[in-house]
Amino acid sequence: MKLLSKQTGISLVEVLVALVISLFLLGGIVQVYVGNKVTFKFTNALAEVQENGRFALDMMSQDLRLANQWGCIAFNPNDTSNVNDTLPGTHPGYDANFHDFLSPFVTLPGAIAGTNNAGLNGSDTLVVRGGKPGQTNVEGPFTARTTQSLNVNPIGSIGAGDIILVARCGEYLLNIAEADILSVSSVDTTNPVQTVINVAANKSQQFENDAMVIELQTVTYTIGLAASGNGELALFRQEFNGIVEELVEGVQDMQVLYGIDSDNDQFPNQYVTSDLVPNFNAVVSLRIMLLIHSVDDFVTEAPQTYTFNGVQTTPADRRLRQVFTTTIALRNRIG
Repeated sequence: MKLLSKQTGISLVEVLVALVISLFLLGGIVQVYVGNKVTFKFTNALAEVQENGRFALDMMSQDLRLANQWGCIAFNPNDTSNVNDTLPGTHPGYDANFHDFLSPFVTLPGAIAGTNNAGLNGSDTLVVRGGKPGQTNVEGPFTARTTQSLNVNPIGSIGAGDIILVARCGEYLLNIAEADILSVSSVDTTNPVQTVINVAANKSQQFENDAMVIELQTVTYTIGLAASGNGELALFRQEFNGIVEELVEGVQDMQVLYGIDSDNDQFPNQYVTSDLVPNFNAVVSLRIMLLIHSVDDFVTEAPQTYTFNGVQTTPADRRLRQVFTTTIALRNRIG
């Protein structure tokens, strides 16, 4: 009788053992993947929060360092007779809250203003007045006082509807005004070597090549609802010409403290909220605090307890939060 050849293969027991080993290996791979995903999500949220915080403070710092920028003239908020303000009646849509750079504006004339806990989520608002970065100089041929135009170095930032300060840096005792505040009606840049700025009112004098031209601005920083429509809060920057920019999403709160110089040594002696400032002319610096959270939820393993403006809070969500603080000197008030 012929014997059948011996069968070879994998037994059921061996298959079960292989499946168990595979399950352990697969579980390890899944655990590594989940761990890497959690780490990536946390790292990405941390980078997002830090970048947003740095960008927001850089933008605000730039505007605040130019607060109360009046070029080369001596500006006294209690005596502004050396500045000829032509805006009332000549600037379209004139609004004293935004366009009056000379009169007291809520708090500090011509420089900063703010409200305490009046914004969304109990945040502060901040208004900054001053110049924009850069300047240009008046060039010949010089236009007469009754001519509503100025010839200046080539520029690209000033346009129709803007407000400029033309400041005379020389000594002309026959003229009381050292500077004019003018509304720009149009700008002619067809000449590559010279720009003509047309203004809406007569100048106080014939400005010559010792005069500088600075673009003025009023900027408001507030916390509002983000444009994404997902209910997130964001930091907004609004200029007086109606341009509203959403700077950073995820800014939950903004608090501003004002540094008061009580002994006239150009250094702050204490920091208080806007409603506790006894004399805003003594404010020489600001301390800004921003609370920024990640846009994505479920970033941390548990709700993250944080301390902001002296108050400790444990939120209901699991977003990553970080507090950013900076102190900015008002250079044009301590120089």
